[in-house]
This record gives sequence, structure tokens and C-alpha cells, in this order.
Amino acid sequence: MAGFLEGKRALITGIASQRSIASSIAEVMQAQGARLALTYPGEKLKARVEDAAQRYGAELCLPLDVALDDDIEALAKSLKDEWGGVDILIHSIGFAPRELLKGGYLESVTREGFGIAHDISAYSFAALGKALYPLMPKGGSMLTLTYLGAERVLPGYNVMGPAKASLEASVRYMAAELGPRGIRVNGISA
Repeated sequence: MAGFLEGKRALITGIASQRSIASSIAEVMQAQGARLALTYPGEKLKARVEDAAQRYGAELCLPLDVALDDDIEALAKSLKDEWGGVDILIHSIGFAPRELLKGGYLESVTREGFGIAHDISAYSFAALGKALYPLMPKGGSMLTLTYLGAERVLPGYNVMGPAKASLEASVRYMAAELGPRGIRVNGISA
């Protein structure tokens, strides 16, 4: 019996280890028949993601540093060249400098760290959406992972709270723009 994602082309970002939520998503999508492409942010995680690619039968394992526009553009080109398009984007990326997640919000927040957290955790979803929606001419789905810290103050979450709130606002704006094109945009919190 075919899975409900049979033949769908899914790009999954954010696998850092077997315990990553993105790893579980890849496992389930593979079990449901999706064709997978995984990304790694740099040489440090490349071997781990290549192992995951082998474990989940991923067809592609591509470099992607979401802080670099050239990497996003190269990713879109690779997906177009290899698959002709993409049906699903899974954005499971979030980052803030470690020192911003210690102590109180005001004692730890810096202009640079605030910008990094928003760039990697929120803007990257919009940047990937912008690059990939042209590869979804028959519709598709873009999904990002958010967290309760976008709505409530959680000790130690600090700058990630505003970053996730920004991500959730991006989801709404992207959904309003891409929905009429048949592309669903959603954020879920584990």
C-alpha cells in the first residue's frame, strides 16, 4: 500500500542529530513514500546528515548555510536541476548564540545576538520560501517549527522568544501570499 506522500519531493532542513525533530519528520515522510533531500549547515554536521540521508534513503544531501543568500540560491538551483521542483519544505532551523540563552533577557541580549537569532530562526524561513515557491507551480506545503516561547515568557529562552514570534508572523504573511497559489504555509510547535 502506497503512503500518502508517495512520490512527493520533500526538502528537510535542520537535522543535527537522531534526536532532532527533523530526523523524526524524515523518518515518517520516508515511511509514507516521500522522496527526500536533506541539508547540512557546514562541514561540522555534514557527516551526521550524510548518515541520516543514508538511513532515510534520501536522494540528495546538500549544503545550506541559511545565513548565506548564495547557499539558498544554490539549493534552489540544485533542487530544480535534480528534481525539477519540490513539493514540501520542512524548516526545522533555530539558533541563538549560547550566551544569549543564559540569565535574564535584558542582561544577556545584544544587538548582534538579536540579529543572529532573527536571521537564522525567522528570516531563513522567508528566504527559503521566496527561493522555493517558484519550484512549486502546482502547489505545495511549507512547514516550520515554532515553540511556545513565542507566546509566553519561558526562563532561559530569552531572545529565541522574540525570534519565534517573528517566525510565526512570517508564517501568516507567507500563507496570505502563497495560499492563493496553492501553497500551504504552517507553523507547528512540538
